[in-house]
Amino acid sequence: MKNKNNNQNSLTGLPEGDEAREAFYRLSGRVEELGVNIDENFSAPDHARFIGIFEAHTIILYPRLAPPFALWFTVAHLFGHMTQLVNETPRVDRANELVLSTGKHLTPEDVQLIYDHEREAAEIGRALIADVETTALSSEMDIAYTRFFHADFRYLINFIETGAAGVEVFERYWRHEPNPRELITADSRELLNMKDFPASDERIVVV
Repeated sequence: MKNKNNNQNSLTGLPEGDEAREAFYRLSGRVEELGVNIDENFSAPDHARFIGIFEAHTIILYPRLAPPFALWFTVAHLFGHMTQLVNETPRVDRANELVLSTGKHLTPEDVQLIYDHEREAAEIGRALIADVETTALSSEMDIAYTRFFHADFRYLINFIETGAAGVEVFERYWRHEPNPRELITADSRELLNMKDFPASDERIVVV
């Protein structure tokens, strides 16, 4: 699966060039080996928020709206969410209920639960990346992965409470996200092969 991304977007300061592009290709290939279909849609639908969605065992990316680095992050992160659905728990159920709502005032407990849920997905995604990258990931990519996660989390909380979405909204969070003192580490559990599990009938989950 090759990305035909020629988009002009407002996300500045992301890793660019061959490293991000090739990392995206490698990760996409590995995810497909693990039983996940990756499709590209060159429209710009509101329901994508701005990067991608998944349903059952299919990830749909929107390359018009995001550069290769953002697509790379999204593939890893959504694979993490797929894994969470396989190991469904009351926390996963509650997190998905909150994430799929808008116009809701979140309590501090809600925010913490969503953070724990999203952080776990990012850690599973980081394990997937570690499985793919036989040589060390560059520090630029690793730092940006953690920064992007935190910006995406804050964007998500704002979306749930206000319904505001899109590249321009995310850009504000990305620009204000400092370099982290600690990076997201890989989840220690073995990666799941989605071919071993029936496709979930869960509603579309949006990143």
